[in-house]
Amino acid sequence: MPDFAVMTVCLPKATPSDQIATAASALLAAHGITDAGPAGHFLTATRLRTAQLLQPWKGTAAGGPIRLLDLARMRNDLSQSYWRRWQLWHQIVAGSPVARPWWHFYDRHTADPKAYTWDHARHGFASQPRIARMLTYNSHPGRVTDLALEHLDAFEAGPQAYATYGWLRAVPCHSMLTLDGQLLRPTSARYTDQLDYLRQANEHIARLAAADLLAAIATK
Repeated sequence: MPDFAVMTVCLPKATPSDQIATAASALLAAHGITDAGPAGHFLTATRLRTAQLLQPWKGTAAGGPIRLLDLARMRNDLSQSYWRRWQLWHQIVAGSPVARPWWHFYDRHTADPKAYTWDHARHGFASQPRIARMLTYNSHPGRVTDLALEHLDAFEAGPQAYATYGWLRAVPCHSMLTLDGQLLRPTSARYTDQLDYLRQANEHIARLAAADLLAAIATK
């Protein structure tokens, strides 16, 4: 099965409503990115003008004019969700020593893969008590949510920072194609690299006009 990621494509206000998906696909193709179809990423702020939205369905859409997308609610909802997830994480790891993030072990492996193998890195990371607790919780079929291991640095930053991380992640997808054709994406899964991408993406969205469009497109 291929891996899919969702990309936010910014489109000018002149884009006809029935051409949103086609226009986004053409822009992605110009960057050599394979389009796998629209993704229902956005919450909507209208029940009446759904003809201007891309694939509207039960209060969601894959895109449309910014004025018809409820970006504020998306950000608030995910911020609250991240706040609650941090509280859960804090309970699960309470009393355990601070853990080193995955990239510490990965970098050591890439620096000398023969002396420090992939298995050494994987086991070194997973054997840390804090990570072991997260993995144990994630293994339970009755878990409320997954405690993402790649979020370790963000969790460690505290509840307010983690809630803000959710706010920043709510609207941009895994990557973004800006209105002027710039491709934005994080250079790695590291927290600082994610924040660099999210800062650029959210600043670009803030500069768009209410009539400009956003489209969420699955890519592979």
